[in-house]
Amino acid sequence: MPAPTRFSLLVAAYPTITAALLFAFRRLQYQYPFLDRIITHQTQARLFQHSTATGLAITPPTANAAAQYTAQISQSASSASGPSLATNNFQYTISPSYHAKDRASGSRKYSGSVSANSGKKPPRPASGEDSFFFSKIRESESVTLGVIDGVGGWNEIGVDATDFSHSLAEAMAELTAKLSTDTSAKKDESNRIVSKFSFPPLVLLDAGYNAIKNSGKVKAGGSTACVGVAHGNGTLQTANLGDSGFFIFRDGKIHYMSIPQTHYFNAPYQLAIIPQKILEQNARYGGRNFDDKPSDANLSTHKLKQGDVVLFCTDGVLDNLSPSDCLRIVNEEMVSQGNWIVDRRSGDIQASGDRQYSGVDNLAKRLVSAAFKASIDPKTDGPFAIEAQKQMKVLYKGGKPDDITALVMFVHQHVGGRTQEKL
Repeated sequence: MPAPTRFSLLVAAYPTITAALLFAFRRLQYQYPFLDRIITHQTQARLFQHSTATGLAITPPTANAAAQYTAQISQSASSASGPSLATNNFQYTISPSYHAKDRASGSRKYSGSVSANSGKKPPRPASGEDSFFFSKIRESESVTLGVIDGVGGWNEIGVDATDFSHSLAEAMAELTAKLSTDTSAKKDESNRIVSKFSFPPLVLLDAGYNAIKNSGKVKAGGSTACVGVAHGNGTLQTANLGDSGFFIFRDGKIHYMSIPQTHYFNAPYQLAIIPQKILEQNARYGGRNFDDKPSDANLSTHKLKQGDVVLFCTDGVLDNLSPSDCLRIVNEEMVSQGNWIVDRRSGDIQASGDRQYSGVDNLAKRLVSAAFKASIDPKTDGPFAIEAQKQMKVLYKGGKPDDITALVMFVHQHVGGRTQEKL
């Protein structure tokens, strides 16, 4: 992703040269065997939990515990204009997996997590410039989740691209505990968590962005963001800014797929903190500032069903796996686990009922593994290569090495103590 400096102007002015250099560098990487190391799926990722006494707390996962968060959702209120939802209880099981791309051979290996409140520089996150969060809204017990992809171009001017993305994820995770889906809630001026927006994922994105800007701890950087709120009645609301995105898979098909936002090829919409010096430099030399707002995000609302699989992912997945690739993997895993059933006569797939679906960890791992293998494949053109050939008119071949992050969410609905098979 281009940085808001003269470097981005060079990318825009000379796309053919830039693509050729990227391709040549990527080809050199294939000569070294370290790229074939077994991928470590970080399913024991940073799990954000909250307490009223301490605010944000990062709870390190144990060696035996998968980093999955199951939130029991109950809807106690009934609608005056429609049928009661009092018996409908939704449960969301979420599991992450990620893999950071290998940087230059001279760089050291990093691990650990970033704390925005740390007094000294933390180690580089194991997920690279990607970050994510998932948590529960305390007041309503709805679930929030999101993926954030740091703009790597900031590294070109000495800015650690992980600072912005990981701080934004942590801010939204912390604010989740204070977020209210009741838009009439009293404003909390001390935390500045209530924005002018009434759409919950946009509230969260706007509040998180303003929180890191107002804190002054992140001096520069930028990221894309895809944020969702899954409510107790099975409604999923999303705010997607940039080229990360999400899928809803239902009964063996892609029920919904988000559309990326880009200014032009490989230049996604992005939130940013741009120092005044860079703003002045770009004004002087004609550089472009990518400084989009939370309100620029695409907003959508969806009604989830029993057996749905929701995938939130960064462009490390989307640039290397086509929608059909993702669907094939989801179908194979859901059917193999018995979560979805194939009709022998018609070949149709439908969700099985009366059970808690298993295999969320395996599905997250497999998606990331497939994206990683595709990213280092020099022969098979992925979605990024196909688009580069189309948009930039260059011979870009193979996959696109990048940080890769996937959040997989299984949707369960319980009615009268049993999982409802069909809505």
